[in-house]
Amino acid sequence: MRNFTTQQLALAGLVAAVYAVLSLVFQPISFGVYQVRVAEALTVLPFLVGAAIPGLFVGCLLANILGGMGWLDIVFGPLITLVAGILTYYAGRLRNRTLVEICALSVIALMWAGAVYLLTSFEFSSKTIAGTALSLAGLLPVVFVSFGRRKVDALMKERFWTMATVSLIIIVVSIPLLKRIDDLYLLICGSLLLVAAMFSAITLTWIWLNEQPPGILLAPLPPVVLNAFGVSAYLAGIIGVDYWFCVQMIGVGQLIACYVLGLPILLILRRRNIFG
Repeated sequence: MRNFTTQQLALAGLVAAVYAVLSLVFQPISFGVYQVRVAEALTVLPFLVGAAIPGLFVGCLLANILGGMGWLDIVFGPLITLVAGILTYYAGRLRNRTLVEICALSVIALMWAGAVYLLTSFEFSSKTIAGTALSLAGLLPVVFVSFGRRKVDALMKERFWTMATVSLIIIVVSIPLLKRIDDLYLLICGSLLLVAAMFSAITLTWIWLNEQPPGILLAPLPPVVLNAFGVSAYLAGIIGVDYWFCVQMIGVGQLIACYVLGLPILLILRRRNIFG
């Protein structure tokens, strides 16, 4: 028991150190309204191991002390991270498959809609409509598996990576058609968010094909939601921007950090059974 506790403390310390270092190394994009805090990719770890929760709390505390936006960020930022870590931990233990699948599909739909909004501002022309249709077509594999057969034959599984590659190509082709803005930040965020939606859809498809529990797609959700709405509650006042604008920007940054960066890390760690 003592060795187990020591291992957990060591893991928590490692997570705290890595979180703080990543936040400071990428400081220009780790704080403020326009942020993609790379360290937030680690917030998916409680899905696999509860010891990561205190590590994330301490890491966020250190990062916000050294480079944050004042005492509100120092107090509430780590608390939000702590609550998000606890929720992520329990997300990995949900047993209601239907509820989990509905939530996972909702997240994918939200990411797709957010990407279309960032790239087009919902100002549609024949070009952007074509791009929207193409981007949606890139997500069709998950729709096929969702409303089609859950149990598919070996041939379908063998063609999975071909299907995934085609989806990625479709998504990439749709981006120039969707682009209606000149803001480089929004263009990058919108593109990454669209790729995140595609990656999540493909991941969910793979989970269904192999009859695995889909809860892993919910692991990044608590830090995304809590940071978007919670951090914005004090950050908007500090910087002097509209609250809902802050929610959008923080939310997009969190989606990129947690889904584009964090979800692949989580899949690799679980596949290799790193934490047992």
